Amino acid sequence: MSAARDLLAVVLLAVATLLGALWLPAVWFDDHVVEQEGFLAITQPLADDPSFHRAMTDGAVEKILDNETVPGWIADRVEPLAQEQAGKATETAAYETLWGATMVELHGALFAPGASDLDVDLAPVIETVLGAVEGQVPVLEIPRPQDATITLVTIPDVPFLTQATVLDPWAHRAGPAALILAAAALLIAAHRRMMLTVAGIGTMIAGAATWVLAQNIGDLVPDRVDQALFLGPIVQAFEGRFAADLMPQGVILLGVGALFAAVGLVLVGLHRRT
Repeated sequence: MSAARDLLAVVLLAVATLLGALWLPAVWFDDHVVEQEGFLAITQPLADDPSFHRAMTDGAVEKILDNETVPGWIADRVEPLAQEQAGKATETAAYETLWGATMVELHGALFAPGASDLDVDLAPVIETVLGAVEGQVPVLEIPRPQDATITLVTIPDVPFLTQATVLDPWAHRAGPAALILAAAALLIAAHRRMMLTVAGIGTMIAGAATWVLAQNIGDLVPDRVDQALFLGPIVQAFEGRFAADLMPQGVILLGVGALFAAVGLVLVGLHRRT
């Protein structure tokens, strides 16, 4: 009978270890990728990146100069001024609004099935640029493009994202569930001191798995996503944040597990001596 109880306890601890290994990555994914607010919190600082400045402002200048209603002699005169003012436009509220709207669209596109175009309406930035240009050359009035929308990039299909959202409702429950299973295992076990050691080892395994995942997250992301135009640097920012957040937590789990395992071994040794 005691062997059966210990076997059941080991099974419960194995499940608890699996849930413990999934818990922290799942919670991070839910909070920072699935939830729009968390997603925007990571992408907002990227608005200051010069490479993203160019992606936005170059498109705005091209829209201004490619407008069929702008005569060639005006385009030749406007181009250097537009380039200059486009660089300054990245410091305005219009650019911040545009970036925020773009990241909202990107978040939705990532979870849409299949590949999808990331379309951006550059009208606010174009208006800011043209207003500044006309302010320098008052006699010049430049026609506005009828359609200021451009396709910034095509977001590749990422089936993992849509599939992983199925587990999101359980992400925050995995940790408490692991604790409940571990406690149940200790109550059921016939040899509780030994099971405390096993629980500690399981916690160490969960911590090590979390640490290894955080350390190697970049290797798990497909190159077509990690190296994609415009999207790649954003994905890499998430990879860096994932590693920075989860590696310390994995180390903490390792430490907690080592403590429980050590306590269990000590208790086993004391019991045998008595």
